Amino acid sequence: MKCRRQPPFLKDKPTPIEDLWEVHLVHTTWEQITSIARKRKVSYSTVARYCIFRFVEQKSLKMDKNCQSLHMKNKMQIAGAKAVHRQLVCLYGEDVVLLRLTAIRLKISVSALIRLALAFYLPSLAMENHSNPVSQEEFFVLGIKRWLRIEQTELHRHG
Repeated sequence: MKCRRQPPFLKDKPTPIEDLWEVHLVHTTWEQITSIARKRKVSYSTVARYCIFRFVEQKSLKMDKNCQSLHMKNKMQIAGAKAVHRQLVCLYGEDVVLLRLTAIRLKISVSALIRLALAFYLPSLAMENHSNPVSQEEFFVLGIKRWLRIEQTELHRHG
């Protein structure tokens, strides 16, 4: 399984997939991703990217006790799992640089960073209720590449 197709809104735009990151996930996490993707009618990678970018863009993100606790829980789940799902996350533009720098700052691997982001934000997406829903616009913006906000004119020039 490889990310070969661009999302429909990027068709005929200068936006190649720059990198793929394979992350091993326990099946309960994978089931949450697939459920949310079906509900929102988006790709699995979009759900993962939403969680990742929402996590890494937090102001003053640091490895506090809550993060350390979730990180250790994720490590133990992966180590104890008989089988894992290999999730491919498609990354565009400078996404991978942002993830690597954030992982270095937190002193964890990029895969651990992705699992940590999923642990933080998948439950709220899965339990989303009417009083606190994630808007389609917010989901779209955080589910795509980071460069879109900066280089939006580039899309219009080539489109």
